This record gives sequence, structure tokens and C-alpha cells, in this order.
Amino acid sequence: MNITITQAETLPVEIKELAKQAHKEGLVLVDGLIEEYESGKNRFNQPGEFLLFAYDDDRLIACGGLNQQWNENEIDTRIGRVRRFYVLPKYRKHGVGKQLLQHLEKQARANFSALCLSIDTKAAASFYQKQNYVFVENHPNYSYFKYLL
Repeated sequence: MNITITQAETLPVEIKELAKQAHKEGLVLVDGLIEEYESGKNRFNQPGEFLLFAYDDDRLIACGGLNQQWNENEIDTRIGRVRRFYVLPKYRKHGVGKQLLQHLEKQARANFSALCLSIDTKAAASFYQKQNYVFVENHPNYSYFKYLL
């Protein structure tokens, strides 16, 4: 594997193939990324925000973004929210997700003191716990949290 991670200014053409693969798993998070990006609702272009893509040579294999976290109708400028994080099944358990998340966290430190996220699957919960995210019970806006040191 020859993994490269890039920050995107636009969605790559291959994003639709990534969405198809996610859909096969019953996940709509990549569809949501495409819909929100194309509608302008979320282009990961607010202060501190960005969108990353991971490639194996020229093949798009993963995506993940960072948004500002909204809490009760206002932005908490110290907390970033990990969003639309997806890795193709074939590349899981090979360090791709970890590498992408570490890249995201490193870049996030310039603007945020902590990150949060919500998850859809037990596998995702296990992955984030291994990356030192802590489960937050009964929080209205997210289910996992991590301070950036």
C-alpha cells in the first residue's frame, strides 16, 4: 500500500464510488457528505474546518472531515467535530483509518482543544476507543470526545 492523504478543496470524482461501497454496508454517511457539499450546507470551509481524502496510489479509499462543533445554537470554537469518516472495508485493520485520524487530529490542533463525534456502528465505537476517544453518555450532540494534547 502506498497511502497518501490530501486536503480537498472540491469533492473528487471517485467520491461516488466510495459512496456506493458505504451504501453496501448500509451506511449513508458518504451520501450525506456529497449531498451537503453539493448543496452548500457543509463544504468544510468555516474557520478551522477541512476535508481529507486518503488514496492508495490513485484509488480513493477513505475520507474524513472536521467541522466546528455547534452546541445549543452556538458554535463552541474550542471543539471540532469529526464528520463523514469512512474507510473502505478492504483497508480497515491495516492502519489507514488510524493514519487518516492522526492526520486530522494533528491539523486540528491549530484551531481546537478537543474533538467530538457520533458513531453509527459497534466497529466504529471500537475504532475510536482504540484512538483514545472516550464515550460520553447522554450528551445531546455527540457520543465520543477527546482532548487534543
